[in-house]
Amino acid sequence: MKEKGYCNYTMAGKKSFQPELVLDKAMGLFWKQGYEASSIEDLVQCTGLGRGSLYDTFGGKHELYLAALKRYCAKYDKNIEELREPTESLPAFLERFFQACIQDLLNDPNRRGCFLVNATIEMAPQDPEVKDFVQKALQDIEEGFYRLLIKAQVAGEFAWTHEPHQFAHFLMGSLVSIRALARGGQDRRVLEDMAKTALMVFR
Repeated sequence: MKEKGYCNYTMAGKKSFQPELVLDKAMGLFWKQGYEASSIEDLVQCTGLGRGSLYDTFGGKHELYLAALKRYCAKYDKNIEELREPTESLPAFLERFFQACIQDLLNDPNRRGCFLVNATIEMAPQDPEVKDFVQKALQDIEEGFYRLLIKAQVAGEFAWTHEPHQFAHFLMGSLVSIRALARGGQDRRVLEDMAKTALMVFR
């Protein structure tokens, strides 16, 4: 029996489910299992939709995966917006930012890591569309770090002799590494040690 709000169509032929909620369920499955391990039957069972409704609404499995990845970035990476309007000193902000990231990762009982990083590892090497999307998403985060560092230079918290692009690359690499290791089950101490060591550069 399908959950309320997830039946396929009304008698008038209109969709009687909320696509956003269905997409959230599909996102959770892809996030946990990855693309290859998630079959169409898994998606049918997960979302409560029939195959026809799934294809009519989202297209094939690949289109649904891309839609889920985009929804993840829109829904779960809102903290990246903080990079544009920091309210603390550079060291204090970075420490809070990375600690919040680690806490979010550890709060997930399934230890799924970061869907974006998972997609970068699993799908980007073999899928041009996914590659283009994840590169753009990571560039947006890196751009946020770059702007943060420029503001810190103006405020006298970060030396003008430092190249902000170089350090933005470093921060991005640290963030991705922490998210990838969280997926692999590393404990809090390892993740926090990585963050602390990276942030020593800015103290």
